[in-house]
Amino acid sequence: MNSANVRLSLLAILTVGPVPATQAIETIPSTPGWRGFVIVGGGYADLKSNLVAGNNLIDIGQPVINSVAQPPESDDTFHPVVTGEINYTFSNGWQAFFGTSLEDAVTLDGVTQLGARKDLGSAGIVQGGFLLSGIPTQVWEDPYAEGVRREETDRDSTGVRLEWDRILGTAFDLTMSYRDISIDTERSGEGVTSVACAADCQELLRRDGQQYSFDVSYLYRLGQGKRHLVRPLVRYTIDDRDGEAMSSDGYRLQLSYVFLGQGYSVASNLAYGSSTFDARNPIFGARTDADGLVVDTTLFYRLPIESGRWQAVGSVLWGEGDSDVAFHDNEIFMISAGVMYRFGAR
Repeated sequence: MNSANVRLSLLAILTVGPVPATQAIETIPSTPGWRGFVIVGGGYADLKSNLVAGNNLIDIGQPVINSVAQPPESDDTFHPVVTGEINYTFSNGWQAFFGTSLEDAVTLDGVTQLGARKDLGSAGIVQGGFLLSGIPTQVWEDPYAEGVRREETDRDSTGVRLEWDRILGTAFDLTMSYRDISIDTERSGEGVTSVACAADCQELLRRDGQQYSFDVSYLYRLGQGKRHLVRPLVRYTIDDRDGEAMSSDGYRLQLSYVFLGQGYSVASNLAYGSSTFDARNPIFGARTDADGLVVDTTLFYRLPIESGRWQAVGSVLWGEGDSDVAFHDNEIFMISAGVMYRFGAR
């Protein structure tokens, strides 16, 4: 799992919160109208990272490091949890949507999407959309600056995503996405003092660029009443950054499990990934190849309110990225709670 992907996607979770992948197994309603959901709450997170500074809602990370030889230190925070999606189903079967889907949140991706989907019957469900940053992640202008206060800058991500679910009546899903990633102020390597990093060195560290990912998954419905849902997923990612030391190829293996009970549901996810970088990081003289592991569990409980639209949500998550260079290691533990409200036509 790309070490940077682990760090940045986990930071997105601090805002959106992990929730179960039920969005992908829901059908498009047959009746037109507005629908959607919103989740609000709060949580606690403990993060170890030398590269992440937070976002517009969360201030986390160590602004000063004494040496690039030191591994990341722990920093904790209480934070808001907010996510949601609004959609409109037309009489011809098309559905337009805007927001962060439940599926994106469970796959550790806090991106906001504007797009449309349509159920083609036995051919499956097709979907396309534009990807927006929503709440941009903040990183350090120069993550390697030693002995001075590092300045924060936004990491923006925009792109497109195409999905084909239930391909030709099967349980296979295919997703392809493209993202353009930009760092508002890129100064990587300018402030490091323990090693020499001139212009050619700094060029290798540029984080702007493109990312391409390809997912294949399969949904198993098991047990009496088909209440046990198991979805294995394989993802291949190409990170083509301006800096060769920041570019990588990687894969991700994920297993999601959902149990649909009477008045409650439980979802658990286990994801492992690995990445190989194209060139050595000139600060360390080594590639920052990395492995990552993420585990989370979420409980949804229907509240005894007459409308039946309210649910309590509680979740716990742990993730770790282990790089060949200790400076690039990262780890997160998070626990959160909130409420979800579904609105619109039944």
